[in-house]
Amino acid sequence: MFEWTILTVGHLSRNKFWGEDEETAYRLPLATCILLRGEGETIIIDPSLPAKEMAEALLNNSGLHLEDVTRVYSTHFHYDHHVDLDSFPNARKFMPKIDVDYLKSHRDEVMGMWTMLRSENVDVLEYAEDHLVSGMSMVPMPGHTAGISAYVFDTPEGKAMATGDAVMTREFYQHNESYFYCWNMQQAIDSIHHIKGMADLIIPGHGQPFLEKTYA
Repeated sequence: MFEWTILTVGHLSRNKFWGEDEETAYRLPLATCILLRGEGETIIIDPSLPAKEMAEALLNNSGLHLEDVTRVYSTHFHYDHHVDLDSFPNARKFMPKIDVDYLKSHRDEVMGMWTMLRSENVDVLEYAEDHLVSGMSMVPMPGHTAGISAYVFDTPEGKAMATGDAVMTREFYQHNESYFYCWNMQQAIDSIHHIKGMADLIIPGHGQPFLEKTYA
């Protein structure tokens, strides 16, 4: 069982459901970042801020420090979901195997896209599916990337699912649509349908949490 706290409420660089043009970036993207506490662990899912800002968000929302974090899980390899991994000196860092392997085999290409990504932060990544904690499971949700996976965990409110960009926002879930920036659009849509009914609470990659049954 985990207590959970949202450290950053994410947003997209553009949102079609707000009438924004998908060819235009209106703002920098920000991933939704989640803190879990339970099972003897302090866990961050999808760290989204540089070290100084992450330290402030963690302290302001939980009273914890970066040194208190024991595990960091990222849903996929896009950099906005694993910012400054070395900010967490005492944590092991995890990502789904397919995306870890892609990141390591396409290191130069990915680092060319995201110049803030440092090679040493790629090297520390371990396969998430091999190191889940009690009360937590992982569900592959391919489409946005080949390896993107949701983390499912038990909370006092019911079963929660941190989807990363398998679900961008509540609007995308409600309309069964994926984002324009996508590895395989049909698989991404299939993954959204697959999520239906799997959790009580959905925590999307770039928006506010919502009750699944309300928008299924």
